[in-house]
Amino acid sequence: MAQDEPIEVEAFYRYGYRGRDMIAIRAPFAMSADAEIVDRRVRVGNEAHRVRGVFRQISGPIQKGEPIGVEIDARV
Repeated sequence: MAQDEPIEVEAFYRYGYRGRDMIAIRAPFAMSADAEIVDRRVRVGNEAHRVRGVFRQISGPIQKGEPIGVEIDARV
């Protein structure tokens, strides 16, 4: 997969958190750190967004399929 090619994600819902535009998704792959998906593009349906941050209630590695919240930019 090319670095800037959008990653297809399964999204649950959109929400706001402390003024941030968020989407609850399933992690598309296992990650040792949140930063592995930050600044990458994700595709939700027909819309692509750039991930600005990851928010979770636990710390440590992220497992594939784990529900996470991602802060997104407007469509890119």
